[in-house]
Amino acid sequence: MASSFSSSSSSSSSHSSSSSSSRDKHDVFISFRGEDTRDGFTSFLYEALRSKAIKAYMDVREFETGDGISPTLMNAIKESKISVIIFSKNYASSTWCLNELVQILKCKERNRQIVLPIFYQIDAFIVRDQTESYADAFEKHEKRFKDDIEKVNQWRKALKDATYLHGLDSKEYRSEPMFVRKIVDDIWSQLRKKQTSNHHKDLFGIEERMNKIQRLLSIGSTDARIIGICGMGGIGKTTLASAVYQNLYPLFEGHCFLENVREVSAGHSRYKLLTELFNDRAIQSLDTPFVVSPFIGGRFRGKKVLIVLDDVDSSTNLEAIIKGYEEVAPGSRIIVTSRDAHVLRNVTKQIYEVRELDGNESLDLFCFHAFKKERPAEDFRRQSVRVVRYAYGNPLALKVLGCFLYSRPIEEWKSALEKLKMVPHNDIQKVLRISYEGLDDMQKDMFFDIACFFARPYFTMFRRNAVESIQGSSSAKIDISVLEEKSLITIRGNDQEITMHNLLQQMGLMMVSEEHKEPGNRSRLWIPEDVSHVLETASGTDKIKGITLHLCDLQKDVKVSPAAFPKMSNLQYFQIICHKNAKFRLLLPDNGHGLEFPTSSKLRYFCWTFYPYRSFPSGLISENLVQLDLAVSQLVEFWNADQLAPALEKLKFLDLQDSKNLTQIPNLSRAINIERIRLARCRSLVRVPSYFKNLHKLQSLDLSGCSNLVDVEGLSKNLSHLCLGGTAIEAVPSSIGRAAGLVQLHLHNCERLKILPTNICKLKSLQSLDLSGCLNLETFPEISEPMECLKHISLGGTVIKGLPQSSIENLNALSELDLSRCKNIEFLLSDLCCLRNIDKLVRLNVSYCENLESIPELPPCLKYLEVRLCRNLKSIQKLPSSLRILDATDCDTLETISSWGRTPLLEEQSCFLLMSCSYRFDNCQRLDQNLTSNIIPHAASLEILCAARSPRKLETDCDHRLSILFCYPGDTIPYYFISHIDPVTSKNFELPSNWCVANFLGFAFCFVLNFSEVTREKLFDRIKFQCVVCFMTNDGDVENSYKVPVKSDFQCSTLNSDHVLILYNHDLCYKNLQENFGANWSSISTFTKAYFKYQLSFVGSQGSDFQKIDGCLRHLAIPKMITKRGVWLIYDQEDGAKLMDIDQNYRVSGGNTHEFPPTKSKLVAKL
Repeated sequence: MASSFSSSSSSSSSHSSSSSSSRDKHDVFISFRGEDTRDGFTSFLYEALRSKAIKAYMDVREFETGDGISPTLMNAIKESKISVIIFSKNYASSTWCLNELVQILKCKERNRQIVLPIFYQIDAFIVRDQTESYADAFEKHEKRFKDDIEKVNQWRKALKDATYLHGLDSKEYRSEPMFVRKIVDDIWSQLRKKQTSNHHKDLFGIEERMNKIQRLLSIGSTDARIIGICGMGGIGKTTLASAVYQNLYPLFEGHCFLENVREVSAGHSRYKLLTELFNDRAIQSLDTPFVVSPFIGGRFRGKKVLIVLDDVDSSTNLEAIIKGYEEVAPGSRIIVTSRDAHVLRNVTKQIYEVRELDGNESLDLFCFHAFKKERPAEDFRRQSVRVVRYAYGNPLALKVLGCFLYSRPIEEWKSALEKLKMVPHNDIQKVLRISYEGLDDMQKDMFFDIACFFARPYFTMFRRNAVESIQGSSSAKIDISVLEEKSLITIRGNDQEITMHNLLQQMGLMMVSEEHKEPGNRSRLWIPEDVSHVLETASGTDKIKGITLHLCDLQKDVKVSPAAFPKMSNLQYFQIICHKNAKFRLLLPDNGHGLEFPTSSKLRYFCWTFYPYRSFPSGLISENLVQLDLAVSQLVEFWNADQLAPALEKLKFLDLQDSKNLTQIPNLSRAINIERIRLARCRSLVRVPSYFKNLHKLQSLDLSGCSNLVDVEGLSKNLSHLCLGGTAIEAVPSSIGRAAGLVQLHLHNCERLKILPTNICKLKSLQSLDLSGCLNLETFPEISEPMECLKHISLGGTVIKGLPQSSIENLNALSELDLSRCKNIEFLLSDLCCLRNIDKLVRLNVSYCENLESIPELPPCLKYLEVRLCRNLKSIQKLPSSLRILDATDCDTLETISSWGRTPLLEEQSCFLLMSCSYRFDNCQRLDQNLTSNIIPHAASLEILCAARSPRKLETDCDHRLSILFCYPGDTIPYYFISHIDPVTSKNFELPSNWCVANFLGFAFCFVLNFSEVTREKLFDRIKFQCVVCFMTNDGDVENSYKVPVKSDFQCSTLNSDHVLILYNHDLCYKNLQENFGANWSSISTFTKAYFKYQLSFVGSQGSDFQKIDGCLRHLAIPKMITKRGVWLIYDQEDGAKLMDIDQNYRVSGGNTHEFPPTKSKLVAKL
């Protein structure tokens, strides 16, 4: 940055934010050659930085004074956060520029200053190699400084070192303005990253959620994009959108945040949008609704903008605001927040659902407001946990309750929390009720049904299809969808179970309680005292629609009045949940036969678990009944066998499981629409009624555990799921062949079963056949025809002696085979391995086979092999090349694996490479030393390297949650984990300078675990491990942290020595790191340290879960369990030649475990 003439130091005015003194902190120091760029490029860059409110230091002196730089410039460099070096044609001719460069690189090393090289109209290799004009300059320097050649060499080295930093080249951009914008954007994102940790100090959990939003936004891509943010009221949608907006708005030419769109007219919102984006109030006069102004539309298409539309409640309102102006300029982003997912789906498929805070985030947020610090005093901690459970991760509730309880004594806390059980806090309810108010009457009714009945805690979980059937209304399906879209309910998983947030449910319950002072005049009853009162006093009315009661909540026996039900003519849902340890019970008149019921019952759902009587009152059988659940009842007969079968045309689900005294199945001959019958463990049943074959809509029949059942001839041919496990049948009826739609046939533990019918091959839809535990089954059935769908067969615990070749060859789709606990396992494996045409078998289980001593070469397509607790297993001949999961836990005599078999580098173009990989050798203490010292660690390095390379090599939608796990006995960290850390003395590790270069692939972990103390005391069954990674600068400030699901689950009660655990997870691969950092990716190389926090969850035999982070649980300290640890920074070598050399040498040697000596010099990873 200087000229070649001298000048008085008094003329040293600087542009350091115009005229700020050198004591001020600067955002950017600009080093440049004045005669090349001062009046052009550098001035443009300086003005662009200033327009973004970035404080830049630019020395405007035209003449250099002497050879050294002034103390003012020296301080300016030291006090700047970022140094920008503009390499130009004559940069090297200035000794001032070169001395500035040396000082800048010193600050980079000492203070971790960010350095951004700019190659302005010059190639980087000219700077690095000092050719052309740089060669001429150094020829003069060497003559001038011939007595101080060390200084010249120092300049040369500085130039060379600078070219290896991440920089920008002007030749890669079409115009200088575009190049300047790119530089400013990079600088701004790096500065923003430095400020993030303090800026969001009170927004717990915000960073991880912001990262996910920024991934959806994909800042840097040139397409215009709309994303949605949805979630229940108070969940933090506006806060999240605001944080993202504050982070990103300087990257755009125009920006606007429209808050509370729901409460403001569309016309006003549109006016504000136009005026803020274009800074021109007159532009509003050109805008008209529904008809687009070509002038305004053209301005939208020409300006890169960031728009946030917050709290939009209707598609009509959204359209009225942005109608005609959806076609924004390339790179523009629009964020829309709403409680209604349907509103968002009208404009985008990219929707982020804001989920509840986790337990730790919730406690931190609550304590921040309740105590003005992150953790409470010990006497308040228990009460704080109660609040966190009540709020269930809702940030608004946590903040409101924290502020409400702040500075109050502990007695008032307890009083307030008891009150919350009955009366929700008004400030929370006002926000939550907004979504409810947008429902129509039928949707409100559905909301109350779910809140009071279908989503009750610790009661039965209801699936969506069941609720739709029980409701019976033609609008039930759309009403449930609307409730889900408005974030009033959640439908989880493949089972479509309906759940509701605790606060929303409490709101619904409160609103029903307010219907009337008298419980009998309310629509729904669930409070034990209210239900007891109505049943005892017969005060129920036709207002009552649903009753639900858990007998464990009763405080006394309830004597039910004979007239308790007749007035409840609109009763639709009746549910009594009991438990064998319940202290109190319902006392029915005349053992239940004296009850009177409405003549025209609307009852649709009846559930009474542990029903205490021998027969069922006929008056309770309703023609509208959809689901009848009397599990664990004392029923002997349902109703009189001579009685005409009741009209049950609407009945779809019947559950009588565990009714051990039931001698016959109730007459269901008129239940023509029944779909599912559960009679499991009804031990007194002997036969299936013949009319079952006429129940043409019956899909699922569960008779498992009916230990006296011998006759199952009457089966519907339309069954899809049939479970006869644990019955006394000796043969499967030949009529089974007619069940062409049967998908699952479970015959496990049928100890009298001796043979299967040959026509089982007629079951063309069969996918799963379970014969495990059939102790008298000696022959596998002859499969004479191809079975194209049968994927899973379990023969565990049988005495079958062989697998007929003809049968196996007709199992064209067989992918899973369970041979665990088989006494004749060696014969079965021999038969199996001889059939090379089994090209779809991917999972094989031979665990607990005591007679198994050696595993022969297995089918090459196998991906999962389980050999747990094979106590006499000594060798495995060859692992299939496609194997991804091997579990050899507790094979304590296993010594050798003759050939590892897999070469992932050769197969890395295959999609199965992206599956998770796990090799477990827990407690295999006799493993060959070369296996544990060389083979297994080397195999782990291959798998990890290929997994880390895959996001760059492959464009695929395969499993992005893949993980690599290797566990084996030992106490040595493999040598390629270059960062060895003593867990007792340090949780940090230093990142090397410029660690995130172009060929960086990610991180992997290694730990040496010692669970001897846990094993000795047998306090827990297993241990769950999770890691949280934080990146830091040299001064210890946390710049970025996010949860990394590097998880493992150990049966720690049997782990009997030190074990090495190697872990890799794609959340720490290059691609996902880049996505997590979003626009800040260019600043990642500035991080100097990483800090790892470990969370251990200890799970007891009863399912109890205890957690502790970064410390100990009682006296079990984490350092005692994690005795060593290491981190591998993975780098790529494109051809993988060295790894291939190792593998080729290994294969030439025949794969013998004693002929495999990998060395450090042959490892692909750059160490």
